[in-house]
Amino acid sequence: MAERQLPNKNGVQIELTPPFVALAQTSDSTISASTEITLNVDTTVLEVNSLGGVIFLKYGTDAVTNANFDEVILDGGTRHYVVPTGVTAINLIDNGDGASVIVIEK
Repeated sequence: MAERQLPNKNGVQIELTPPFVALAQTSDSTISASTEITLNVDTTVLEVNSLGGVIFLKYGTDAVTNANFDEVILDGGTRHYVVPTGVTAINLIDNGDGASVIVIEK
């Protein structure tokens, strides 16, 4: 399955999308203010889907803004992120365009 693997920051190969059943799913259509999601303790990968606008994501419990973020998901985009060590929550906000978000934890 090498075609489905990418190296993490330590050079260890990881599955792009792990072959497990999702641990949790969150769908939110009202993220005009910073919205926090507490992650399942076993979550290692996030799949984030943006519907109808741009979504900004910040790791941790600090509020996210369109000027202070760690990741951006474009309208109609799906992104996969390895959860950084020690992170137990993420914060999401739209760009003021009424976007919805779906987050799948694996």
